[in-house]
Amino acid sequence: KNPAIEIEKSTTTESFDEEGDVIEYSLTVTNTGNVTLTDVTITDPLTGLDQNIGTLAPGESETITTTYTVTQQDVDRGSVTNLATATGTDPDGGETEGTDEIEVTGEKNPAIEIEKSTTTESFDEEGDVIEYSLTVTNTGNVTLTDVTITDPLTGLDQNIGTLAPGESETITTTYTVTQQDVDRGSVTNLATATGTDPDGGETEGTDEIEVTGEKNPAI
Repeated sequence: KNPAIEIEKSTTTESFDEEGDVIEYSLTVTNTGNVTLTDVTITDPLTGLDQNIGTLAPGESETITTTYTVTQQDVDRGSVTNLATATGTDPDGGETEGTDEIEVTGEKNPAIEIEKSTTTESFDEEGDVIEYSLTVTNTGNVTLTDVTITDPLTGLDQNIGTLAPGESETITTTYTVTQQDVDRGSVTNLATATGTDPDGGETEGTDEIEVTGEKNPAI
């Protein structure tokens, strides 16, 4: 007597790139031994599958499908590894087992965007205050940590923590106009947002805005 069982896991899903994507797996169980197996059971902890498919005669196969919904953690990790197990009971009451593992890779696209705006349309004297709103958005598909906004003109250098894909954060900062700005006739301000992706790389976005001044020379 040579009891044996084999499970083969396959998928048509080549990749994924966002939370909520669905991976469909096909699990084919084959009795590769020479005795009948009873209580043949397939388990797939990742998908929650635990199914008894009954009896398999030697050479007989059974295929079932199961699905898994991708999480944000999977996207950040860049892969989903899935191990399935098939077990069966031989005529002497012994258990035989087979396993198969498959990995589906994900596409990581880290990206960040910063948008600078102001309600100050103009200025005309030293001491005027320009208030800026800085909105930072994670426009990629992976979680960004250590998200930092810097605005050298206003002296802002703030770490706002973590941003999930699609998440935004808005902060305000101010600048006090100098006489040199009035003489120049404008204030140009460049702000930068940076974030660290799950692989430790840095992604960056910038935005610039100009506020014009009114020049009124008189003597």
